[in-house]
Amino acid sequence: MSSRRDWAKSGLRRPFSDEDKLARKRGRSERARFLKNDRRRVRRALEPDYRDGERAARYGLTLAEYRALQARQGNACAICRKPVHVLCIDHCHVTGRVRGLLCPKCNSALGFCDDDPQRLRAALAYLLATTK
Repeated sequence: MSSRRDWAKSGLRRPFSDEDKLARKRGRSERARFLKNDRRRVRRALEPDYRDGERAARYGLTLAEYRALQARQGNACAICRKPVHVLCIDHCHVTGRVRGLLCPKCNSALGFCDDDPQRLRAALAYLLATTK
């Protein structure tokens, strides 16, 4: 028997059981939902354009705008300048405006500081004062 992934890749559909046919009358069956989600997971893993386009759409960007932002930053984090395979889309939580692409560490650091410049300055002052 082939695996779910084989079914998802080939686009084939398994025949539905009587239980699934009854569930379809009430709405989408559990199995159909699972297969659709599985196909999405496979597509995200295999197609970078699909994955990046899906991620960019959450923040109101097109794939072309996302790629332009990526190229402008040289495929590196806007803060630490390290090239990373997966970059997070950093945005302002108040306005929703996209600020740039960050590595997961820098994105988390901003999030833990609640995007508060005073808190970040205080953290910087603390580091400078305790570094010898």
